[in-house]
Amino acid sequence: MVSFFRFGSVSSSKSQLMNSLINEKHNTFFHRNCPGSSRTRVLMDGVVEIAWFCPSGTNDDKFTDCVAFCNLHGDAGDHEKQLQILTDMASVNVVLLPRLERNDRNMIKFQELYKDSKPLIYLLTESASTLIETRKGKYKIGLKDRNQSDVSEELRRGINACVSEAPFRFRLEDVSKHSGIRVDAEDDDDCRRGRETAQQMISLLEKKNLTETKESFLPHQGKLWHQWSQKNKELHRPQGDEIENEISQKQEQMKKIREWQHKSDISEFMQLFIKEMNSDAANKMFFPKWLRIVLDEYTSGDLSALHHKYNEKWSTVLQMKEKHDKSEQLKAKQTELEKISEELQNATFGLEHIMREISQIYESCSSVGKNKKDLQVHFSSLASLAAEMMISGFPLELMDGDAAHVPVIWISAVLDQLIQKLGDQRVYVLSVLGIQSSGKSTMLNAMFGLEFAVSAGRCTRGAFMQLVRVSDEMKTQMNRGTGRKINKTP
Repeated sequence: MVSFFRFGSVSSSKSQLMNSLINEKHNTFFHRNCPGSSRTRVLMDGVVEIAWFCPSGTNDDKFTDCVAFCNLHGDAGDHEKQLQILTDMASVNVVLLPRLERNDRNMIKFQELYKDSKPLIYLLTESASTLIETRKGKYKIGLKDRNQSDVSEELRRGINACVSEAPFRFRLEDVSKHSGIRVDAEDDDDCRRGRETAQQMISLLEKKNLTETKESFLPHQGKLWHQWSQKNKELHRPQGDEIENEISQKQEQMKKIREWQHKSDISEFMQLFIKEMNSDAANKMFFPKWLRIVLDEYTSGDLSALHHKYNEKWSTVLQMKEKHDKSEQLKAKQTELEKISEELQNATFGLEHIMREISQIYESCSSVGKNKKDLQVHFSSLASLAAEMMISGFPLELMDGDAAHVPVIWISAVLDQLIQKLGDQRVYVLSVLGIQSSGKSTMLNAMFGLEFAVSAGRCTRGAFMQLVRVSDEMKTQMNRGTGRKINKTP
């Protein structure tokens, strides 16, 4: 970890300098020269921001290893606790300095850092010096009348030299070891209980291969749901010569499928989820958030390997097509590619799939007209559960992308519950459509602070909606009560 801070007031922007190190095309850290910024800080003094640089493995990587950059805003001399933690945990300390008097308190702190064995890079606003190693592990760089690109390059070289000699590995959770630092996951009982329950659910999944997880633990959304969806499409898209008897047969088949679906057992995994979501309000706030985090951690490794395998196979198929190869070998490679694609889809497992299972439990019970024997609550309460999650900021799947179908009964029930809880308000709808993996979810998340699934290499198929509470000022402008964002992926 590389920590950046400054003593006193300096003319150069520390955050802007850090941005040039991490990504020259993107402002990782907000700084004084960003649009909408000002030189006067209202909220950021004493705040420490962190960003990671992860190398891509190409020759133009600025750093060859993952590096965490910590940025302390404001004068470090005024924030001794933050400064102590950063300097203790960092592999390299980088400090910006104006001209300081010998007896200045900041000069005393700087001298302590200079005498310490930990690598230090100090940038002087009143010096025009290039990168110089003043003693082992101590580097000086001047900022006066110098091109920022040159300074960034020298700073990058200095950091790489220091990191190569500093074997210390940074763990964010180690921050909690410092006295006076509160960590929710350790100090808040509700937060800790939510994490423990989420980890308990993950332990149930570890007994199965990831590609078999959904089939084993989420049986209601498997083949039966896909068959029902297909029959429903056929029913509502009748052929011209289709007779009444054939339509009646399809309706009967759909009814049978729902009955089979209703007979499916609810897995221990889902029973635990439903139980926790029907517990106290505090647990309902932390538990689903932790579950989403640990699910991403659990699936990310396998998904990454499958993506790599898929890309390699796709490159092979593409090369064979470019050579106009029409052999049996090409067909075999294409079959392998389709198999990997299916494995990828089966291995994708997130909170949205759990809620999809809830929806199919609800619809099967609603169709049959009675509760499932192993459902510990009445099925009608499941819609209320989903509505509460939406109000709390979780997205809801509007259309199942795998089955290419909208569970109308379920969605209607959830929206009815929302009306009961929030009132029949007018809704402003903003929807985004586009090709797969084009960054729609990421854009909406960045623009509106939404929580559409984008992590762990997952691609969200289907349409999702999320409620956003609108400020009074915006209500006046739009004459609407609540905003709903819908994200659709073909």
